Amino acid sequence: MKTEAWVIAAMAASWMVFGQVNAEEKALHKSQVPKAVLDAFEKAYPNMKDVEFEEEMFNGNAAYEVEFKTNHKEHEVLYSANGTLLQKEEEIEAEALPESVADAIRKAYPKAKIKEVEKILKPDDTMTGYEVEIVTAGKEIELELDTQGKILRKEKE
Repeated sequence: MKTEAWVIAAMAASWMVFGQVNAEEKALHKSQVPKAVLDAFEKAYPNMKDVEFEEEMFNGNAAYEVEFKTNHKEHEVLYSANGTLLQKEEEIEAEALPESVADAIRKAYPKAKIKEVEKILKPDDTMTGYEVEIVTAGKEIELELDTQGKILRKEKE
């Protein structure tokens, strides 16, 4: 009986930890976003209109994504609750993907159509990889790839 209870407790703990890591993004109203995040965003990107906010997990911690457009391109910036910039994403054309990245997608998903591509940047603008949304067999899949084309993560939308 003790072993059974231990197994159930371990499974529940595992679900809580891994469930949070894979939790979907949650849309937020501006009033629900920490002031430090709003201040940091507004300082870095003054006068942005049509801004959207989401809460998500980043490296096991709550983070706040701010989505906006400039020059007809989508941008996403990710902040910690205290307003520290964690990551940036910038929309690019699919044709701008390096050949090694495009080849990796074609090899893993030969019949896929690329829907959207974003380059992933560190706060200092060092590129770390790509986020690519594809459609294959009627399903949308989001891929994260490193700069060499290795698929690091895939998530069904």
